[in-house]
Amino acid sequence: MKKLSVVMAVLLLISVLPAAHCGEVVLTITPLNNNIPALPGQTVVIPFQIQNLGNTTIGNVTVYVTGPAQGFLYQTELIRTPIPPNGTVKGTITVKVLTVPSGTYNLTLVARSGSFYAQARVTVKVGLLLDYYLDVEVGKSYIYGHDVTIVLKAVSKANGVLLGSVGYRILLNGTVIMSGENSTYLNPGESWVKVIRLRKPQIGNYTVLLWANFGGKFKSVTKTFRVYQRHLLYKVYFQNGAIHVLVYNSTGGVPGILVKINGIEFTTDENGEVSYSVNQPGIYKIVLDLDGKIVTTFVDVKKLFINYEQRNSTLIVKVVDSTGAPVPNVTVVASGPLGKEYTVTNSSGATVINLNVTGYGVIILSAESDKYVGGQAVVTVQRPAEATKTSSAVSSSSQSPQIPMNTTPVQSSGKGRGNYGLMGLILITAGLVLAGTSYLAFAVPEVQEETLDRYYFIKVRAPKLKELKGYRVERQVSVLEARATKGEVKVEDGRLVWELNLEPGEEAYLQALLG
Repeated sequence: MKKLSVVMAVLLLISVLPAAHCGEVVLTITPLNNNIPALPGQTVVIPFQIQNLGNTTIGNVTVYVTGPAQGFLYQTELIRTPIPPNGTVKGTITVKVLTVPSGTYNLTLVARSGSFYAQARVTVKVGLLLDYYLDVEVGKSYIYGHDVTIVLKAVSKANGVLLGSVGYRILLNGTVIMSGENSTYLNPGESWVKVIRLRKPQIGNYTVLLWANFGGKFKSVTKTFRVYQRHLLYKVYFQNGAIHVLVYNSTGGVPGILVKINGIEFTTDENGEVSYSVNQPGIYKIVLDLDGKIVTTFVDVKKLFINYEQRNSTLIVKVVDSTGAPVPNVTVVASGPLGKEYTVTNSSGATVINLNVTGYGVIILSAESDKYVGGQAVVTVQRPAEATKTSSAVSSSSQSPQIPMNTTPVQSSGKGRGNYGLMGLILITAGLVLAGTSYLAFAVPEVQEETLDRYYFIKVRAPKLKELKGYRVERQVSVLEARATKGEVKVEDGRLVWELNLEPGEEAYLQALLG
């Protein structure tokens, strides 16, 4: 009977541990702490023991933990110590607890050797974590005259709902200028955000205090910044056909400064400069925003006017400004049939042109200076009858300036020739320049055109046998102004239109300044 009991016990052991027979591996793993408390962010240590129930020594046992796919980081351990039959070995393995809601989590501890493994359950109890952080986003310094944006943040790091309040204060030189407080709640990972924009704040030192109290846990953070004004200098002047503005300080040109010229907005470039081209005289208003300090100044742009008088083979030229004052050191260029001559006005604003160099006939005079808007005039000079005569030259009046080309165009009514003065003489002379070609048929009007520099001339001659009624000349050209000895001239939409009536054989001339 006793022998039968032993046999039954052996059979039962074999049925429970089938791997215990010769040459097989049987192992178990047991956690030495089966109930582990933890908080989000912590790393917990799980102690364990491995036992070899087989009859063969085992080694290189791999131990690892499995469980929820999210919220935990798992480690793997390798037991290199040989475990003899019925032997044991102890070790530890770690698990990182991330931000997971509070509660009980079941993990599985696994030991594997080859194709044999054992496992056991481990319980991790994650408690409620009351944690958060505060942040104030603002720069360290701002230039006066610009807005300042402040971003306040409270961000939950808890694994449950946070209940509490958030408040802030903004101080200027120690005095509170703005404050607020809000009761709120934050879910796990949620943020409370408030954006405050100070509109062009005053010069001074600012302090931003942000505080919060969630679940009885109080925190605060402080940031400071300053608003300052630079010592800016400026220069405004006209030169070489443009108004120039320079804003600078002790370190050089200052970029990003707002400048208005007659209401048109500009911003200084990387060198602190603005350049605005002008071709008309007048007083230009300049407004600068120097770090919130508004400065207004004016630039008087003047134009050059040309007076002239022919004396035998020379042309006496005098250059004056818009007020009639003589302008020295002005370059005068005279362009004629034979060539060009370059001269410079003296201290009285006068200079002399040698007509033997330029030739006689139509002479175009140009006056240029880097401090003025340039002036132009068209002059007609005649070759003296005798070299010894000095009093027979045709001269213009030296008492009044040459009519500038940018004045309002004068239009003829078409009822008569009228007194055109000097401009009439210029137009007629232009017609002489265009002349020289043979007439067309007696019944066909003759039209001749020529361009000299920026001046455009048209001559129309009526047929000898009949009059011209409602004759129209139209050209697609860009014209600033135009004048004619007869008829009506219109400049519109990039077109030049000249309508006129002529008697048989009668001539008319048009002069235009090209844009």
